[in-house]
Amino acid sequence: LVHDCDALIVGTDPVNEAVLSSGPLRAVVKFGSGLDNIDEAAAGRLGIPVVATPGANARSVAELAIGMMLVLARHIVFHHHAVRAGNWEQRIGIELKDRRLGLIGYGAVGREVAAIARCLGMEVVAFDPYARDIDVPTIGLRDLLSSCDVISLHAPLTDETSALINEDALSLMTRGALLINTSRGGLIDEEALADALESGHLAGAALDVFEREPPESSRLLSLDNVIVSPHAGAATAEAVERAGSLAVREAARL
Repeated sequence: LVHDCDALIVGTDPVNEAVLSSGPLRAVVKFGSGLDNIDEAAAGRLGIPVVATPGANARSVAELAIGMMLVLARHIVFHHHAVRAGNWEQRIGIELKDRRLGLIGYGAVGREVAAIARCLGMEVVAFDPYARDIDVPTIGLRDLLSSCDVISLHAPLTDETSALINEDALSLMTRGALLINTSRGGLIDEEALADALESGHLAGAALDVFEREPPESSRLLSLDNVIVSPHAGAATAEAVERAGSLAVREAARL
């Protein structure tokens, strides 16, 4: 696809050195924020600038994260399937008001999630050693894990954050907590998460992203306290318009 192209606008497809060399490209623009699917080192060697469209899809991803919290808290997916199957079984849920929400990562998406969550009456805290001008209380990661009713991930995938939510981190979370991930699948050790959900230590998890996409033979897909979606955080008409317009402008600028 990139043969004889000057610029590449790309979503989550992998952009390795072979792709970068096939143009020859003069610019790569990420249709979104995280650049983990692009070999930036190879781009640097080839002299190809790489930029993203940060913030363009922040509201859409944030609304999905909040929606997932509500779906988990009220067992909406379980009730939906129960009624369609002819059952009239209820599961007792929780209200989000007065619950403590911990945000791991406080960039554009985290800030939007915090704003909506506060409207729901949630107490919001955050962990992000790199963010500035944070408008919610910040605490250490271990304190956040051990004190929050709901934890939502909004960090980039780096060597530092890979498998950040591992067996040790999950053991620190309060029993009955909810975990939301609309960021990158690699932030979570999925086997450890499945163990925590099967044991009942965590009440539920909502995942828009996975280590491998689409997930293949994942234990998480068989658990009824897990809800999933296909990396659809930015899949709104508004986000597509914003990110697309910005990506085209960035490609033209480079």
